[in-house]
Amino acid sequence: MQDIRLFVGDSLVISSNQNSIQHVILQGNLTVANLTKPAQYPANHFELTARHPGTYQLKVLFDSLTDYKIDLYVRTADQRATKNSTSYYLSGGPFEIDLNATFTDRPKNTPVATPSESSPQSLLDWIGKFGQAFPLWVKLLYFALGIQFFTVGGLWIRRASTKRESSAQRLDAGDKAFLWLDIAYKFLLASFAAIVAVMGGELLILFILRFMFLVSLDLLSLWDLFVIGFAAGAVIIVYLVRFAFEKVFDMKPMEDD
Repeated sequence: MQDIRLFVGDSLVISSNQNSIQHVILQGNLTVANLTKPAQYPANHFELTARHPGTYQLKVLFDSLTDYKIDLYVRTADQRATKNSTSYYLSGGPFEIDLNATFTDRPKNTPVATPSESSPQSLLDWIGKFGQAFPLWVKLLYFALGIQFFTVGGLWIRRASTKRESSAQRLDAGDKAFLWLDIAYKFLLASFAAIVAVMGGELLILFILRFMFLVSLDLLSLWDLFVIGFAAGAVIIVYLVRFAFEKVFDMKPMEDD
């Protein structure tokens, strides 16, 4: 049993990067508590806030076929500052957290911490939380393709610059910037195509298992749709910037001789 002390108005937050929360058992005075609970299970977020002092016992059951991460932290009444953060990393399978959350009155002379939104640490925290929305294989895919595209692209730009060093078609900084932008566009487009292919194969396999072999499995989730939407959005943004370069500055991708 893990004991957690909070002030009235604080929130106890339990979140996961997968829909791994299978069940939540809560005991306490629920008439003075606010619960942010999912409409259905499995879920990836649960939140408890108390308006009056009291003690609550929680038992949270987790399970997932793949690896998942659990974050347990307290969000203060200003809805921004966090404290007592604990993370659990699991390679899959069931897991259980037993909590004893005690809410007490906040001392009148204790100010609520309000961190600066522009601090570098806040930016790093936001980047870390944003990265948790992507499964490990997507991160590895972006990393592997990024190394391949930008390494090969850098060597190609260097070779093209060397060839044109003594000619009238010498590459200036704008030409090189456009070539790097073109490489980034092709990298994001290839990554998007690979993600769609992998998730399409996953959806096909799950469809066959569910409707032909009657296996109880979830089809494509909103989490997967977020990954696809982010990849598509990145491709569209870079393409529009590249298109603007072509129309405004009359630049074109340079073909290798």
